[in-house]
Amino acid sequence: MKECLIRNLCDGPRDYPLNDGSSIYLRIKGIAKVQGEKISDALRLAEEKGLVSIEEVAE
Repeated sequence: MKECLIRNLCDGPRDYPLNDGSSIYLRIKGIAKVQGEKISDALRLAEEKGLVSIEEVAE
């Protein structure tokens, strides 16, 4: 199971839904570790817009 780090690149807190129905709350410049399969389309779109960065964690 791969894990990813989600980094908030915004100056304010953000809340994003995950594929399993839960959500993550990112504080100002916060970081969260999420299982890769839980990353939602909303997070992918936020990455495209430069609001967050998503990077795989080496095992």
